[in-house]
Amino acid sequence: MLSGIYVEGRSLFHNLDPRAKLLWALLVLAASIAAQFNGLKSLPVFISTLIALSLSGIGAGLAALLVFNASVFLLVTTLVWAGMYASQGTPLVTIGFLRITDVGLLVASGKFFLIVNPILAFVVFFTTTKPYHISWTLEKVGVPSKLAFSFVIALSLLPGVVRAVRDVTDVQKLRGLSLDKGSLLERLRKHVPVIVPVISRLLSDVWDLSMVLASRCFGVSRKRSYVEEPRWTRRDTVFVLISAAFYLGVVAWAMRP
Repeated sequence: MLSGIYVEGRSLFHNLDPRAKLLWALLVLAASIAAQFNGLKSLPVFISTLIALSLSGIGAGLAALLVFNASVFLLVTTLVWAGMYASQGTPLVTIGFLRITDVGLLVASGKFFLIVNPILAFVVFFTTTKPYHISWTLEKVGVPSKLAFSFVIALSLLPGVVRAVRDVTDVQKLRGLSLDKGSLLERLRKHVPVIVPVISRLLSDVWDLSMVLASRCFGVSRKRSYVEEPRWTRRDTVFVLISAAFYLGVVAWAMRP
């Protein structure tokens, strides 16, 4: 039940210590923040996340879906940020009221990478790390055990929520419910027959889970023990050192005027 978005595999990232993967994801976030106003300097970080996706073995379909959604988001950020910096830099494209300059394009791509890079990095982290080990990792960095376990449960329930929404929506459409017609208020009102059954199902699942946890005396002991704990190896050290050198180099490059 608590498999979450974890994908079983034997890739490089599957074999890494969860702490090494978490540190890598945080380095991606730091480098993306540092280079958020220059997409050219943030591009190497984006390429590294794509390489990580391929090395994580999560599947070509999921990787293609992530990249496609990222491409749509790139178009939106370009239109928004390029418009805000239309008066700065050298004009590249002018279409009606839309004026895209080199400065606007760099800022737009930098903001795009600021959002997409950490998302891809944490997708790799969550899809290659068992929820059991995610909870263990959060506790190792100082997060209280109850809070860590609650986060893992919430993450693990996400696929169930998606399936519940899809199933209920399909059933209601078979009964003649049209969700894509009418005004905005009418569409919102038509979603009530979808939202109510989904919430009812989720409450039932949460109640069953709470009974299971209560029967196992969860929370009685302040310190939670683990049967299997990841071990830090030389491979993790090498991975962290290479990642730190690369992403800190990007940060230093981004800080240069």
